[in-house]
Amino acid sequence: MSDGAGTDLVDLVLPPAKRKAHETLSPAEKDIEEKGSSESDQVWGVDSFDGSGWDSSDEVPVDEEELEFYRYLRHLYKSRGFLLDKEMMPKNLFQGFHRLSLDAFFKLPDLTGRDYMKVMAQVAVDKYNKTENKTLTLDHIVRAVIRMSTGVKAYITFMARESPGGELVEYQAKTEKVWQENIHAILCRPAPKD
Repeated sequence: MSDGAGTDLVDLVLPPAKRKAHETLSPAEKDIEEKGSSESDQVWGVDSFDGSGWDSSDEVPVDEEELEFYRYLRHLYKSRGFLLDKEMMPKNLFQGFHRLSLDAFFKLPDLTGRDYMKVMAQVAVDKYNKTENKTLTLDHIVRAVIRMSTGVKAYITFMARESPGGELVEYQAKTEKVWQENIHAILCRPAPKD
């Protein structure tokens, strides 16, 4: 905690072991993406929150600001990044995980958060269908939590149909775009029932 608010701790979520897994955008989608140079090598289907938790039982907060940050981390780890209630956001959080306003402008040319998350989630759905030999169809985005640093890492909750005409089922997708033209699918799975 370099600034007393503990904001640096959010970036200590360790990435899983690495191997290349990425998807390429269609020509139409490339028009809405910037071009760059780096690539991601996240392992498909591995959640960086697996096997990790945040326990502050040994740490005594020195002030209300630190206590607020501990609550935020506990909430973030419990939801594995996919749910971040507004009242859990520390007042002075500069970086880390944030709820995305789906209907607000997010990126040129005139994309809302919902539009951008739909593109990102579709990459994960396509990878899931190919890998698992499924026919999952994205219906709509419910919410998204993002982490901005060298790009966008998105934790997207969405509704999908597992078969044509099937019931809507809640799913989660985790994707990343690190300032290049490829969006990388990290995972796609049914939302946990808990």
